[in-house]
Amino acid sequence: MDIVNSELYDIKSIIQKDFRYNIPRYQRLYVWKEEQVNTLFHDILIACKANKDIYYIGGIITVKYQKIENCFDLVDGQQRFTTLWLLANELGESIKDFTRTVNGLRLNFSIRKNVEMYFNQLLSGSESIENDTEFDDLVRLSKARKIIGALITENLQSKELKNKYIYFLLQKVKMVITEVPPSTDLNKLFETLNNRGIQLAQHEILKTHFLSKIGNSKKRYRYGILWNACSDMNNYIERSLTYETGYARGVANTYDQWVHDWKQIENILIDEKAKAEKLTLQDIIGKRKNWDEAVYGDEEPDFEEMHPNATDDELEPVRSILTFPQLLLHTLRVYLHRNQRIDIQRINEKELLHIYSEYFFLKNQNDYESRREEDETESIAFMDLLFKMREAFDKYIIKWVEVNDMTEIHLIKKVYKQNQKKKGWFYYLRRQKTQELDGFAMLQSILYHSQQNTTQYWLTPFLNWLLEFPSFDDAFAWLKVLDNILFSSMQEGRELIDRTKECMDGYPDIEPTTKVLTEALGTSFPHYWFYKLEFVLWHERVKFNKSEEWKEYRITAKNSVEHISPQSPRNSKDKLCDTQLHNFGNLALVTRSINSEYSDFPYGVKKAKFEDKKSKGTFDSLKSDIIYQYPIWNDKLALNHQSEMINLLQEYFEKTKRKY
Repeated sequence: MDIVNSELYDIKSIIQKDFRYNIPRYQRLYVWKEEQVNTLFHDILIACKANKDIYYIGGIITVKYQKIENCFDLVDGQQRFTTLWLLANELGESIKDFTRTVNGLRLNFSIRKNVEMYFNQLLSGSESIENDTEFDDLVRLSKARKIIGALITENLQSKELKNKYIYFLLQKVKMVITEVPPSTDLNKLFETLNNRGIQLAQHEILKTHFLSKIGNSKKRYRYGILWNACSDMNNYIERSLTYETGYARGVANTYDQWVHDWKQIENILIDEKAKAEKLTLQDIIGKRKNWDEAVYGDEEPDFEEMHPNATDDELEPVRSILTFPQLLLHTLRVYLHRNQRIDIQRINEKELLHIYSEYFFLKNQNDYESRREEDETESIAFMDLLFKMREAFDKYIIKWVEVNDMTEIHLIKKVYKQNQKKKGWFYYLRRQKTQELDGFAMLQSILYHSQQNTTQYWLTPFLNWLLEFPSFDDAFAWLKVLDNILFSSMQEGRELIDRTKECMDGYPDIEPTTKVLTEALGTSFPHYWFYKLEFVLWHERVKFNKSEEWKEYRITAKNSVEHISPQSPRNSKDKLCDTQLHNFGNLALVTRSINSEYSDFPYGVKKAKFEDKKSKGTFDSLKSDIIYQYPIWNDKLALNHQSEMINLLQEYFEKTKRKY
C-alpha cells in the first residue's frame, strides 16, 4: 500500500539528508515579482529579530524522482524553494551548502538547461550566461537575485545581524514537505491543487470571533455587512457598502460632512426593501441599463457610475496600499492606544490571530455573564472604530490607480455628493481626481516607497489623528510634521513602532537634521533621503523655475544608488570625482535598469542619455535634473550641489516646523 508521508523540515535538515530537488518539465517558469520576494525576505527578518522559535513558510509537495537517488520532483512549492535557493546563494557562508550537494546543484531543471547553467554560473561567481540568446527564460530569476542582493545590503549591514539571519534561516524557517507515492496520478493531483478552495483567511476567522460576541442576531447581521464592506480593500468604502446593501442612494444619503453615519446605514440594513437580492452573473448583465433607459423608463439607477455626469476617471480600477489584515493591525494599535493599553510589538499580517488573541480579547475572567457583556461591548466598539479607520483611509490615503493598461500611479480621489432630480431629489457619491491633492499624495508616496511595504508604521499615528476628519490642508501639514519627526531625525537604537506609539501620545518635540547627508556612505545611503529630497524639490519647484516642467512628476519605486561620476570608469580620466565620489552630492537614486544603462559611462554620456529621456517627458529623478544641467562635473560642483540640497532641506524643515 502506497503511503503519503509528511514531515516538518528546515534547511539544515535538508542539507544533512543531502536531498536534491528537480523542477519537472510540466512546471511553469519562475514568476515571483519584487513584492513577493520582498515579503518573504522581510517576513523572515521580522521573525528573526523577534527571536521566534519557528517561522512556517507553508507546505511543499514532492514525488520521488526515479532517475536520481535521494532526489524529488517539486510538484508544488517551486517558487518559494527557488527563492530560498537564490537567498542562500546571495547570503553565502554556512547557508551556501543549501545551494549544492556532493553531486551537484541542490535544484535541477529537467528541460531548462539554460536555467541550470545560470545557477551553476552563479555558484562560480560569474554571470556571463546573462548575455545568452536564451536570456528571456532568466529575466525574473536575475531580477529576483538582484533584489535579494539589495535587500541584504540594505537590511543586514552588521555582521552580527547577518549571522543571526543565516542561523534563523537554517534552523528556524520550517516547511512541511509531503511526499506522495510515485504511483500518484499527477494530472489529478494538479487539477486538485489548481482547483482547491482558498483556505479560510485569518481575518475571516477573526470576523467570526467578533460577531460571535454579539448576542442580537439582527445586530450581528448588520456588523457582518459592515465588516465585509471594510474588508474590500480594492474599492472605495461607499461602493463596497453599495454592493453589500444593494442600495446606492441610501448609502449616499448617509454621507454628510466627510463621513457616513453608521446609525443611518444600520437603518438601511433593517429596511427589507434595501436588502440586496442574490443575482447570477447573467442577471447582473441583464439588469445593467444605460442612463437614458433608466431616466425614461420606470426603473431608477442604483449605481453611482450611472450618474449622467460620470467621467471615465471615476471608473478607473483602484488597489489599496494595505491589505485588510494590515489595516486590522493598524486599527488594533489605535484601539489599544485609545483604551490606554499596551501596544503590539510588530505588524505582521501572518500573525494576525496570534496578535489579536494576545492583545485584544479579554482573558482570565471568571464571571461568564460579565465577560460576555464586556466582550460584546468591546467587539462593537472595535468594529465601529474599524469603520471610521476605513473611512479615514479612503478619504486621505493614496491608492494605486490604474490610469491605463500599463500604468498605476498613487492618487487621492475626492468624494463628491452629487444630486440629481428625478421623482424627487436623490444623491450619488462620486470619486474624482483633483490636482490640489497632488502634493499630499506625493508625500505619502515617498513614505510608501521608502518604508517596508508590509508594515507602513507611519500610518498608525497618522490615521489616529485623521479620525477627527480635518481639512486636507491640515492633514497635509501634519503629515509633513510626522515625516520630519519619524524619518528625518536622529533616533538611533529606537524601534520605529515605538516611535510611532510616542507620536500617538502627542508628537514629540524632535528636531529633524541633515547630518547624515554629510557622510560618505555611497551605496549605503538610506534610500529615504533621496525620496525625501525628490518631494522637497517638487514642493519647492518654483525656486528652480520648474513650476510647469515638474508639475506632472510622480514618485515611483527606485532601488539603486548611482554614482554620477562612476566609481570605476572605463577610462581613468573619466573619474571626475575623488573626494566627493561617495558623498550625497555625487549620488542619485534610480531604478536598477537605469543604473545598469548608465553603468560606468562618463558624465557626458550619462547627461546625453538623461536629456534624451527628458525630451520624451521622463525624468530619472529631479535630483538628476539639477545635476545634469551642468556641462561638466567635478568634486567642486558635487560639493556645491550637496550644500545646495542640504540648505533646501533645512529651509523646508524650518517652513514645516510645528507652530504650536
